[in-house]
Amino acid sequence: MNKRLYLLYILTAALLLSGCMGYHLGGSRPEGIHSVTMGPIINNSGEPAIELQVTAAMRQQIQFDGRMKLVNEPKDADAIIDITLINYALTPIAYATDQQTTPDTYRLRVTAEAELRKLSTGKVISTSTTYGEATFPFQSDLTTSKREAFPTAAIELAEYMLDDLIDQWN
Repeated sequence: MNKRLYLLYILTAALLLSGCMGYHLGGSRPEGIHSVTMGPIINNSGEPAIELQVTAAMRQQIQFDGRMKLVNEPKDADAIIDITLINYALTPIAYATDQQTTPDTYRLRVTAEAELRKLSTGKVISTSTTYGEATFPFQSDLTTSKREAFPTAAIELAEYMLDDLIDQWN
C-alpha cells in the first residue's frame, strides 16, 4: 500500500511540475536586445516642456522593469526608443453644482507614439500609440493644478508605452 501511495505522490508531483515547464520569472525581451537608449522626445502636443517629465518617467520605468539596461549613448545600446508626443488634452469632467460654470474636476490626457528600433539594422521592432492620464481637482489656479497632475499622467504613459513596446514579445 505504501509503495502505491508513494508512486501516486511522485506521479502527481511530476504532472504538476510539468505544467510549469518553460515558465520563468520576469518577462522576456526582444531577441538580441539587452540594452536600450532613448532618443530625444519630440513634442508635437502644443503643451510646452512636457517632454522633460515624460523622459524622466520613461527612463524610470525602463530601469524599474529591469529587462533591458538603459544606457545614455547610442553606441552602447542595441536599440533605441523614439517617442513623439502627439496630443495634450484637458477636459472638464465634473462641476460642483448644476449652475456652476467653472469645472471642479479635470482630466488631463497626453497621447504619444513610440517605436523601438534595432540600431544595428535600423529595423523597427515594435510600435506603440498610447496615452497616460490623470484626474485632478481645480485648486487655486489651473496652471498649478495641471503642473501637479502631469507627473501622474507621464508615469502612466511610460508604463503603458513600455508594455506595448516590450511585452508583446512574451
